Amino acid sequence: MRPDLIALLIALVTLAWPGRALAYPWMIEHQYTTCSQCHIDPSGGSAMTAYGRAQTEALLRSHYGKEIEDPGPVKDFLFGAVPLPDEVLAQADVRGLMIPRPGDLRFVLMQADLRGGLQNDSGILYASAGVVSEGASGARLLSDEGVTNEALIPVIRDYWVGLTPSNGVLIRLGRINLPFGIRTDQHILFTRSVTRTTTNDDQSFGLSASYEARSWRAEIMGIAGNLHVSPDAFRERGYSGTFAYALDNNAELGVSSLIAASKADVESLLPTTRQAHGVFTRYAPIEWMGILGEADLLLTSAGQDERTSATGAVVELHADVEAMQGLHLKLGGELCDPDLSDEAGSARRGWGAVQWFLAPHVNLRIDALLGPLSCTPGAEARPMGLAQLHAFL
Repeated sequence: MRPDLIALLIALVTLAWPGRALAYPWMIEHQYTTCSQCHIDPSGGSAMTAYGRAQTEALLRSHYGKEIEDPGPVKDFLFGAVPLPDEVLAQADVRGLMIPRPGDLRFVLMQADLRGGLQNDSGILYASAGVVSEGASGARLLSDEGVTNEALIPVIRDYWVGLTPSNGVLIRLGRINLPFGIRTDQHILFTRSVTRTTTNDDQSFGLSASYEARSWRAEIMGIAGNLHVSPDAFRERGYSGTFAYALDNNAELGVSSLIAASKADVESLLPTTRQAHGVFTRYAPIEWMGILGEADLLLTSAGQDERTSATGAVVELHADVEAMQGLHLKLGGELCDPDLSDEAGSARRGWGAVQWFLAPHVNLRIDALLGPLSCTPGAEARPMGLAQLHAFL
C-alpha cells in the first residue's frame, strides 16, 4: 500500500482512540452517538422526529445571545401553523446549489422533497417524493428519454414500512438508504460516491433489521436491487451492514461491510461484484470540535478475467469546529485509489466549508474545494466553489 494511504489510515486509527472529554461534534459534539432519537431512519437521515426538531432549534441554530429553554411551536411542521397528531410526521425540504462559474452562474435544485410518516408503538409507515432539476438518476421515476432540459425531474428517494417487535428493534421493507459508513448528505464525498452509498439516489429495495442499545447500534440490509434502474441486469443484489460502538458520549467507532453483484456494471457492462469493508469514527476531543473519519477497502471483480479485478482504497478525514452556536467551520481531506496495483496514483481532494444555522429551519453552507469531483487518478486538481441553501418546514 502506498505511504500516503498508510499515513492517513494511521491518523484515522489514532484519532479514533478517545480520551475522556466533554462532548460536542456533529452531532456527537452534543453527546449524541445514536441517530434514531432525532431521525426516523435508525442510521440517520430522512425526516426528523419531534425530538429531533426540538434539538435542531435548541442546539443547532444561532440564538444571538438569547437562551432558549423551550423552542415552542417554531420547531414544528409549518412553524406550528398546522398542529399534527403525535402519530404523524411531516417535513418539506428544499435544497439549492449555486455553482459560481465565471460567466456561467449555475443554479441546481438538488432537493424539493415532501416527507411523511405514520408511527405508533407497533411500527412506522414512511415515504418521500419530490423533484430535482438534474442528477439523482438512481431515484428518478422517468427514464432519461422522458426528461427535457427545462423539466423538473420527479424522484422518490425512500419509502418503506417498518415493524418494531421489541424495544430498540426496527425491521423495514421497502426502498431504503444503504447502511454503510458515516451517514451524510455530502454525496460527492469519495467515501460515499465510490461505495455507492449516498442518500441522494443510491437507495435500494430490500429488507433491513436494526437494533440500538445504550452504547451500540447495528443495521444489516439484504439488497434486492434498485427497481428505478433499468434493465434488471444493472441492478445490484447483496448485503450492506454497519456496527458502531460508543466508547463514551464523545466517541464512536464503527465498522461497515458491503457486497453487491450485478449481471452488468453501469460503467464496464461486465458482470461485476463490488465489495467495500471499512472503519469509521466520530470523536469530540474538546467540547467545540468534532473529528470524523472513514477508511474503506474496495474490492472489484469484473467478468472472468483476473486482469479486470482491482483492489482499491478510499479515506476521508475532516474536522468540524463550532466557532459559536450555529456557526461551523469545516476542513477536510480525501484520498481515493480504485486500483492500488497500477501506476495511475490516487485522486486527492481538499476542502473547507462554512455552515451557518442562521434562522429557524434554515442553514447556509459555502464550500471551497481543490481536486477532482470524482475518484479519477491523474485528473487535474481544479479549484471549485459551491454555495448551498437548505430550508425545511
